[in-house]
Amino acid sequence: MKTSTTFAAGLLAATLAAAPAAAQDYQMTLAHVLSDQSAYQVILTRFGELVEERTDGRIAVEVLCCAQAGNETRAIQAIRTGVLTGGFVGGSSLENVVPAYRVLSLPYVFSGSDEAYEILNGETGREMLDLLGDYGMYGLGWGAIFERSVGSRTPVTSVEDLQGLKIRVLPTPGFVEAYKAMGTQPTPMAYGELFMALQNGVVDALEISPDSIVADKFVEVVQHYTLTKAHQSTTVFVLSDAFWSDLPDDLKATVQEAALEAIAHGVEAHRELNRAGLETVREMGITVTEPDLAPFAEAARPSWDVILADAPEARALLETIQAARQ
Repeated sequence: MKTSTTFAAGLLAATLAAAPAAAQDYQMTLAHVLSDQSAYQVILTRFGELVEERTDGRIAVEVLCCAQAGNETRAIQAIRTGVLTGGFVGGSSLENVVPAYRVLSLPYVFSGSDEAYEILNGETGREMLDLLGDYGMYGLGWGAIFERSVGSRTPVTSVEDLQGLKIRVLPTPGFVEAYKAMGTQPTPMAYGELFMALQNGVVDALEISPDSIVADKFVEVVQHYTLTKAHQSTTVFVLSDAFWSDLPDDLKATVQEAALEAIAHGVEAHRELNRAGLETVREMGITVTEPDLAPFAEAARPSWDVILADAPEARALLETIQAARQ
């Protein structure tokens, strides 16, 4: 299995991924936008090892990290057209293509990451993955969930403390509307600009998972971390439906089994990174607050109708998720 860190190699691999190299010989090029130390990389690397071993080399796997295949919007388009075999993408990116996935951006649609993992790994999650077939993709499984909370320069112990707070959010309607409903001034901006923006007071806060606040050094520019857990940010292991359809049944079974095994391995690694991240946050003297989440969820709830507007597929899926929670 190869892990590429050059853009040229990524372009070549993406071209090769459009079709098998020879009869019974398949090349998979899998891409993601995170670093080579991320949960995405852990899962895809393990997947490649398992697939190559279990197919006796009939399938070769190359992993492109660090946005070598472009941002997630470009990668999704490449996967849909078959130029790229597949990779890991965020549910928030997929919602721009699959309207039903807007449900994943609803604040507090899950009580926490444990419930999200349970539901997405069950029948409801498989139903959601099957929707991808209508958009040129095949869903192998749900990956690590990033439980996002608020890191800030000033204390956030209640909903009242959010009022007027300038907070950087993911640039998707779901996140923007959720934090607007909670009284903040949501500020979408490029992730690469965020550290300086916090340092210079352009924004007061960010929403981020415990592992990322440490890995990306935001612990150096915030003094408080409040476990608001508004969003369980999902990730999906997707393949080009064209590639998947061309695989013989025995290789499909191997690929699917390897994907689920690799995901389980990566999710546990991600959980450990979150535990370690939160511990590091405390060790660095940052105040960690665990507020009553009911007032936050109540304040955010009006955003649901805005997020789900003109998306009947998402509303139907919400009913399915709510039934699964009971």
